[in-house]
Amino acid sequence: MNKQLQELFYSEMDHRHLDFDAFPEYIDLLHQSMAIFPGGDLPGEIVQLLDTSNCISFAHGLRLGLRLKRWAQSLPL
Repeated sequence: MNKQLQELFYSEMDHRHLDFDAFPEYIDLLHQSMAIFPGGDLPGEIVQLLDTSNCISFAHGLRLGLRLKRWAQSLPL
């Protein structure tokens, strides 16, 4: 993952602009995943997989947003 995108992702989370806890579906699925493992702790590999997939989704959304902005600016007024 591009280091700058990853830093932006973590910055957005730190500033609460990107809040996974605000999405009940995410929380429900996270709790279901945690219930599979004894003690409720996810193995490090699973945590890394979740983190990586979240970063990839963020990067895709950012790129899509930038393309949409360029497209909207190219429209005749």
